[in-house]
Amino acid sequence: MQFLQFRFDPENQCLWRRGDSAEDERVLLTPKAYAVLDYLLKHAGRLVTQDELLDAVWARSYVQPEVLKHHVLEIRKALEDDARSPLYVETLPRRGYRFIAPLVVGPAPPAPSDERPVEQHLVGRSAALAALREYLGQACRGQRQFVSVTGEPGIGKTALVDEFRRQARNRVPGLRIALGQCVETLGSQEGY
Repeated sequence: MQFLQFRFDPENQCLWRRGDSAEDERVLLTPKAYAVLDYLLKHAGRLVTQDELLDAVWARSYVQPEVLKHHVLEIRKALEDDARSPLYVETLPRRGYRFIAPLVVGPAPPAPSDERPVEQHLVGRSAALAALREYLGQACRGQRQFVSVTGEPGIGKTALVDEFRRQARNRVPGLRIALGQCVETLGSQEGY
């Protein structure tokens, strides 16, 4: 199961974040925080009451409701989620929690067949690709981003954007990317 740049792995009981390298990074969660996240994911999109979570995760023991808040805070820290403008876990005061990020259920999408290293595609563009990946990471954390790739004709802007799109699709399943292009006209109309 995947959501934004994270992959939830119930088979191995862990959470993975797509990093800047080709390898996913393991995100550490305590067993109870993992169980809370697991329950929220299984009931994504709907209100899960505090009592329901307490019964599901601490079925045969009595705990104070504050312990639940502690584990939700741990989940938020692991996901780098802000309670005031959440991307993943929404708090409904005095009622419970709702997992709100879009989920992609099923196996991870297969990598494209042109999985060549960037150095074979582009020359001298690693800094620009790193900047684009950073902007994508900020957008996935809820910071709005607007990026324009500009420059002289023939310097590889389209190749850079195509490579970034390929990498972004692999990192963030379900990502939507809008592209614009300047078209030269022979009149008084604007280029866009």
